[in-house]
Amino acid sequence: MTKRSLWIGLLLPSLLLASPLWAADGDSKSDDSNEINQAISTATEAYQAGELSQAVTQLDYAATLIRQLQAGELGKLFPEPLSGWEADKVDSQAGAAGLFGGGINASRSYRKGDNRLEISIMKDSPLLQTMGMLFANPSMATMGGYKVKRIKGHTAMSKAEDNSQELQMMIDNRILLQFHGRNISEDDLNAYAEAIDIEAITKL
Repeated sequence: MTKRSLWIGLLLPSLLLASPLWAADGDSKSDDSNEINQAISTATEAYQAGELSQAVTQLDYAATLIRQLQAGELGKLFPEPLSGWEADKVDSQAGAAGLFGGGINASRSYRKGDNRLEISIMKDSPLLQTMGMLFANPSMATMGGYKVKRIKGHTAMSKAEDNSQELQMMIDNRILLQFHGRNISEDDLNAYAEAIDIEAITKL
């Protein structure tokens, strides 16, 4: 058995088990769920027929659709605007496996007069490995001008320069939360960080 056929044989069962999770979420996902199931079914038939390239193509397509669904769900987990603040629509996207390693990311902008804040979430991307090294060695962060603290039990790094502030949190070495603010108080920045649903993001 070749490495590719072994990989397909291992991946097919996991995708088959994963797809019903999306079907159970309601009518809004039914079209995507049907398309995912169809792609997996086509991949299974192609694999059994020995058409390995076609099987890989269909599996990649199914995985891309699932990542898109994840990105959409991720966009629902941003905190609501604080009192007096307004928020723009969420911008979410799923990276192609070959380009971003299949990671997903989303961002949302908030405003209150001259105060601005952008919150971004990056999840399951190989690009996070470098950031993980920084969080694993807080002394490196302090050398870069960051202050290290704990928010909701997780390590966070904050930095203030002139009228700008930033806060970063790494969750389980696979999720990066970033808060970039301008003319925003530290209290408001921390309030948004406390309001984000970290547990829901890790389960997605």
